[in-house]
Amino acid sequence: MIRDIERHIDSVLVQWEQGASSSFPFIWLKDIDPLGFHPQTQERLFDLTKIDLNIQPSNISFNEQGLILQWPDIEDESFYACSLLKQYSTQCQLVDSAEVAYKSWHASFSITKFTVSSMSDAAALKAMLKKLKQDGIVIVSELVGEFDGGNFGDNIGFKRETNFGVMFEVFNKPDPNNLAYTDVELPLHTDLANQELPPGYQFLHCIKNDAQGGESVLADGFAIAEDLREQEPAFYEVLSTRKMGFRFHDKNYDIRYCHTLIKEESGVIKEFIFNAHLAQTVSFEDDRAFEYYRAYQHLMTRIRQQKYAISFKLKAGEMMIFDNRRVLHGRKGFDATSGERHLRGYYIDRTEVDSCLRKL
Repeated sequence: MIRDIERHIDSVLVQWEQGASSSFPFIWLKDIDPLGFHPQTQERLFDLTKIDLNIQPSNISFNEQGLILQWPDIEDESFYACSLLKQYSTQCQLVDSAEVAYKSWHASFSITKFTVSSMSDAAALKAMLKKLKQDGIVIVSELVGEFDGGNFGDNIGFKRETNFGVMFEVFNKPDPNNLAYTDVELPLHTDLANQELPPGYQFLHCIKNDAQGGESVLADGFAIAEDLREQEPAFYEVLSTRKMGFRFHDKNYDIRYCHTLIKEESGVIKEFIFNAHLAQTVSFEDDRAFEYYRAYQHLMTRIRQQKYAISFKLKAGEMMIFDNRRVLHGRKGFDATSGERHLRGYYIDRTEVDSCLRKL
């Protein structure tokens, strides 16, 4: 609750009962005025071009429930509930319950496992999603039946359709259009780097895994990027500022896009995109091409270092869920004649996972 308020030239200082205080500029309060939003859709109706940016309320008061402002030339008072203001109590920034700090990991890391039976409980689903955002990967077990893995994702959000469809089947195919559909070793990579927006999270359900070999291999791209930034800052600068082209093409599609391999915001790593078998050659449009080749070669060598990789054999009924713009995945080669290996996958974007976490 509000303990007291102080009116300043262009803002009001709200003192909370717990002792903290928050400053809210008048123009910002006008911009989030509940009267300026549609009552059902909650979309903004307020038109910023219709007011003076130096607007001030003619009167300010408060009660236990919130702040009350009277704006000039408007008959109704505007009421700002404490619950609304608390969401913006730090520098007017909206608190985001989906913000979870990541923890990078190396080869000694153990993936947290959850059972699908516990996911019917909202608290357990919330815990799983938070762990997924923290580590970039979790495993869900007890998915009995070949379609249960696909149904599980519906609890979180919409599946994303790509040129491989909504669901994709990973097994040795006679006419493959992707290395995943063969029995050869699959190097560490992130999926669909050729897309304008590579998918956020991949859900990979193991239906059968009886063939000899085929162990999953994973590495944390954020850990690799952190070490690169610390140990080879010049290479990090090149790979986080200059773009590389990626391309997927078959008889039906030719999809291309250019990305920086590493993306960060305010020093925090946000994305790591790497796919050597979809990468295009480096453009020689300027004299920095050799510099990029050196940085890229170093990164490829670093990714293959054993200190980053974990390896295990996914069991039937288990599903890996991992951040496709962080965690690199691959597999060891397998003998397709020794048994069946069948995984089913799909993608759900980061925005869907975040939305689910906020609602929970």
